[in-house]
Amino acid sequence: MNQNWRHIPCLAHTLNLIAQSGLGEIKRVHKKVKNIVEYFKRSTKAKLKNAQKQMGYPELKLIQDVCTRWNSTYDMFQRCIDNKEPLMSTIAIIGNMDNLVHEDFELIKHYCAIFKPFKEVTIELSSEKGISISKVLILIKALHLHIKNKEKEPNLPNAIHLMLSKMVIKANAKFENIENQPVLTEATILDPRFKKKAFNNQYTYQKTYEKIVQKVATIIRLNQSPVENEENKKTIPTDRGNETFEIWQQFDSQVSTSTSVNTPTSEAIVELDRYLNEPILDRKLDPLKWWNDRKKIYPNLFDLMLLRLCVPSTSVPSERAFSKAGYTISERRNRLSTKNTEMLIFLNSNY
Repeated sequence: MNQNWRHIPCLAHTLNLIAQSGLGEIKRVHKKVKNIVEYFKRSTKAKLKNAQKQMGYPELKLIQDVCTRWNSTYDMFQRCIDNKEPLMSTIAIIGNMDNLVHEDFELIKHYCAIFKPFKEVTIELSSEKGISISKVLILIKALHLHIKNKEKEPNLPNAIHLMLSKMVIKANAKFENIENQPVLTEATILDPRFKKKAFNNQYTYQKTYEKIVQKVATIIRLNQSPVENEENKKTIPTDRGNETFEIWQQFDSQVSTSTSVNTPTSEAIVELDRYLNEPILDRKLDPLKWWNDRKKIYPNLFDLMLLRLCVPSTSVPSERAFSKAGYTISERRNRLSTKNTEMLIFLNSNY
């Protein structure tokens, strides 16, 4: 493996670790709900459907929690809330298992209120069709603030309070140095929807600004021809004609040494500043289209943007590709060539 490659951890997996860190504080309710769902999955689907019909509820199946499936605990709890009356009624009729009581549902409701934003962020960052890497700083800060605000709410059940405390500790450990990730910070600035607005820390923004200037200057140097490089080293001569007044010599000397063709660094600063001074793009619009329309205005920033905004923030797209490959190559299609398999997966992913 190339030692120079930067590793960006899967953000969806990290969020799942934070979510799992506090789940032990409500393990009694968690286990009870899992047992109920498992029981209904095995044998009494029809009875629950009948109760849903009689009470005018939509026929929603219960969802089982799977530890390796992100947000499945939230989905399981939320589905129980959505089916509260039919579920409790059916369990009471069956009579051979623990029913959920009011206190259990209170814990479940608190849990769902806490973890709804986690699911939304996971979905947002796991998208295959749009840019996700530039959203990371903003969404992680929003989640961090969400957890802290929930922790300050009055009259929280003790189990929920302990769960939030553990989540805050885990989140601090996981995201303590997130603004030191240059790929994340550079991608954020290079997204016309966010730019400097995503930064709370001016020092971090300034450091990222300087790194972008250095990288854009390098791109400019690489794109310049040898002739242009020689021209950049020349100074613009002063034409004094037949002037013989010595009093102007010092001034003319200063002008001739300071007036030169722009350096790659100065060009990079001008291009970056011009980009940053443009109005912020609406969050719902496509930043790639914006860049495509302006690639001739910011040609060097455009090259750097291509290297940054293409980075996925989670491993979900690659895992989906592996899953699709598994469905494509089956026992009946085990002689597909590599080329045909690649084309089939490409078509499946993009059309």
